Amino acid sequence: MLNLLTPRLIGLIGAFLCGSLLAGYVVGGMKDADLYRLKADHAKAQAKAESEARQRLEEAMHRGDKLAGQLVVTESALNKKTLEVSREVARLTTGRNCLDAAAVRLLNSPRNSGGTVPEATVQPDAEDGAFASDSDVAWWIANAQGQYETCRARLGSLIDYWEPATP
Repeated sequence: MLNLLTPRLIGLIGAFLCGSLLAGYVVGGMKDADLYRLKADHAKAQAKAESEARQRLEEAMHRGDKLAGQLVVTESALNKKTLEVSREVARLTTGRNCLDAAAVRLLNSPRNSGGTVPEATVQPDAEDGAFASDSDVAWWIANAQGQYETCRARLGSLIDYWEPATP
């Protein structure tokens, strides 16, 4: 009886091995197809992400160029306005003493001096001058206003650039 079971057992074992090999081949083919599909999907997603990033970069560059152009026009107009105001200062001021030497020295002192106010001396410093005229003060105000407006325009452009673009 052992002789009769042996060929059948060998046949069953052979069939099992052939079935296992065939199943491995089929599963391997399915795995390869899934891997190929996964790689294709990944390549498509990467191409889409690169395209979207390129589009966002181009939009940002376009928006930046537009804002930079507007800023150049604005700064030019502000510089022109400051120059016009400065010309009017010469016409409308008299050059009379407005601030004495101590006030000039106080206003010219460094801001990072720890809050100490320089003491008045009998002689003014050579760079401070003996006084500031109404013309000096008016020119300083005109210059400060021009610098402030230029800074405000630049900050406004930066804010506009970083705000989300509205369609």
